[in-house]
This record gives sequence, structure tokens and C-alpha cells, in this order.
Amino acid sequence: MNDSVTYTADEFLDIRLELPDAGRWTELNQGKIINLDPPDIEHGTIVLNISKVLSVYLHKVNQGYACFDLGLLVSQDPDTIRFPAVSIFNSGKRFEETDKTVSDRKPDAVIEIASTNPRRKSMTGHVKDYVIWGIDLIWVIDPASREVLEYQPEKGSEVIDMQGKLTGKNVLPGFVMPVKDLFAEPDWW
Repeated sequence: MNDSVTYTADEFLDIRLELPDAGRWTELNQGKIINLDPPDIEHGTIVLNISKVLSVYLHKVNQGYACFDLGLLVSQDPDTIRFPAVSIFNSGKRFEETDKTVSDRKPDAVIEIASTNPRRKSMTGHVKDYVIWGIDLIWVIDPASREVLEYQPEKGSEVIDMQGKLTGKNVLPGFVMPVKDLFAEPDWW
């Protein structure tokens, strides 16, 4: 692939299936295609654990929905598409973003998992993109440190360790999950 070529979001989506692993582990950063390492087992464990708690919460409040690995067009000209592990939408028609590959609709919260070194290194850029775009709640889960970086635009960032809890603040009122539960082995192991 020619590193000097830049792509629009549409061009990226047109060629994505031709990329290694059908483009599953790629993003578009200011028009450049970026290859990421595939997520590891711990990444999957974290997604499973948080999705269970989110499902119970979203059913209880009967509002909003979560999308997994949905591409978010966070900026244009040049285009940047991020694929966070989870995007949470509180408004709009329920599940309207679920079947899309990429959305330009801003979620209320995103969850990223820094599960490999390349993913960890890219998180500063991801968080910056989400902040500029105006996302209200950002969680970056780091399996290596067993911590979560929580960022809210009006309050800044906070690191929550294994003794702490994720709370949805005003974005997901009433949501609570102990950080240690993110890293728990699934029941069937």
C-alpha cells in the first residue's frame, strides 16, 4: 500500500474488504490507513464483561443502545474513522446505527480497550479526536495496568484503579460497574 496516498471515508470503505483480514483491524487516520494488531483474548473478555453489565443497565432504563466495533467518522477533510470497542447512544431511533459499518452520528459515550502496544500508543490520538468531536464520556480500559482512564470534557481525566468503580455520571445515570469486574474470567473458563 502506498503510504503517500490519502483516502476519503468512502474510498476507505470501498477498499476495506481487500485489506488484510478484510480490513477488520484497520482505521483511517487523517486519510491514511492504519493497521492495528488484532485484539487479544483479554480484549474479548473485557468486551464480554462490560457488554453484560451494559445490557442489564440499558434494559433497566429502557433507553439507548450499544454498538460494538462501529466505525465513527470523527473528522473530515482529511477523514478519520475510529473503531472503538463500544459506542453508546442515548437518543434517536433505537438501534438505528447497529447495522452500519461507519456512522457520522456522535455517540454519548465510547469505550476503548488498549489491549496491545499499538492500540495503547494510539489512545492519546483517539481520546483527542473524541474530545474535539464532543463525546461526553470516554473510557479507555488498559488491561496491562488494570486501570481505566475516564475522560469527561468539562471535568478532565481521572484514572480509576481496580478498587474503583465506573459510573455513568450524567451520561449513563445509575450505571455502576466495579473496575475489577472488567477483568474477571468468564464463568465458563
